[in-house]
Amino acid sequence: MARKKILWLCSWYPAKTQPFNGDFIQRHAQAAAIYNDIYVIHVTGDSSGMIAGKKEEITKQEGLTEHIIYYPRSRSLIGKLVAHYRWLFYTKEAIRKYISQYGKPDLAHVQVPMKMGIPGIWLNRRYGIPYLLTEHWGIYNEVEKLNYQGRSTAFRKHTKAIFDQAAGFTSVSKYLAEGINKLVTKKEYQVIPNVVNERMFFYEQEKKNAVSFRFIHVSNMVGLKNAEGILRAFKLFLQSERDAELVMVGDTDSSIREYATDLGLDRDVRFKGEVPYTQVALEMQAADCLVLFSNIENSPCVIGEALCCGLPVIATRVGGIPELVDESNGVLVEPQHEAMLATTMSFVKNNYPRFDRKKIAEEARNKFSYHLVGKELDNIYAGIMINQDFNLRKS
Repeated sequence: MARKKILWLCSWYPAKTQPFNGDFIQRHAQAAAIYNDIYVIHVTGDSSGMIAGKKEEITKQEGLTEHIIYYPRSRSLIGKLVAHYRWLFYTKEAIRKYISQYGKPDLAHVQVPMKMGIPGIWLNRRYGIPYLLTEHWGIYNEVEKLNYQGRSTAFRKHTKAIFDQAAGFTSVSKYLAEGINKLVTKKEYQVIPNVVNERMFFYEQEKKNAVSFRFIHVSNMVGLKNAEGILRAFKLFLQSERDAELVMVGDTDSSIREYATDLGLDRDVRFKGEVPYTQVALEMQAADCLVLFSNIENSPCVIGEALCCGLPVIATRVGGIPELVDESNGVLVEPQHEAMLATTMSFVKNNYPRFDRKKIAEEARNKFSYHLVGKELDNIYAGIMINQDFNLRKS
């Protein structure tokens, strides 16, 4: 089958001003580009002073073109209003340039409805191009402070319109999609998991640890990740266990390290800070078990990455995590239950042979690989186009 032209309109996407913003969306784009010609448009305002005027960057690799547009924006109320209109103007301008150069796309794919769903609706009305909608934002619940219900009336009105007019809807978890169906609008959906780079994250049998057992936690360690709770649970764990360590990857300030020192964990916990993606993979391959103790989650990429390395996972029974973790590849615990987490860490350490790491990695690879996710997206694209063609002929 011929490769389709798919225009991606991305609310989040990595850029030099925010290199980790929506990196999981970029991996989805790379997966989709295996089977189709993907053209990404991402427009981002910068208030740090790094960007003095409008700037465009276009990078190309096989099947994937990334068009990033930067512009300066002010933090003032008027500045934010002006920035919105600049953003919309630059987005429409980029779409027109794409159509002028490549012709109309077969389909558009909006990543995160607010705000790229707005030009998605415009594209549909102006050019008759349907759009697929994918949501990643975990705001459709009662736990997140800035959740959907607490957003402005205009935000909720636009979000509902974007969902209602989408030709299809995908989510990275059933939990997120059901939240949208409950709070926004009734919409059929398909779950497409996050992608894991299996060439980096893979099962490595040989270990070179100085201790017999190594737990690892990977996150930005913001409040909802409850990294402090992991430290307290690990201290409880050490009251009855020895010859184990905890590696924390992703911290960006000194507060969590100072807290570990206050708990007397200097010798038992090692902090790695924010490291490149390749280094995260190496740290996982050197570990024995991933620990994630979040208060709320959607579908954490870090779980898929750990599973592809063959690591069993200890994680909280929240959000979309139960869709990823079961008794064959890990253990679920209750959020904020530190004694339960400590007991579970002991259980996993002392019953480690029950987890078949090679099998865990194989099953994860068969779920999260680029080729499989790319093919699932290709099938969805084809289905929308068939339905669109049928509707046109019927009308």
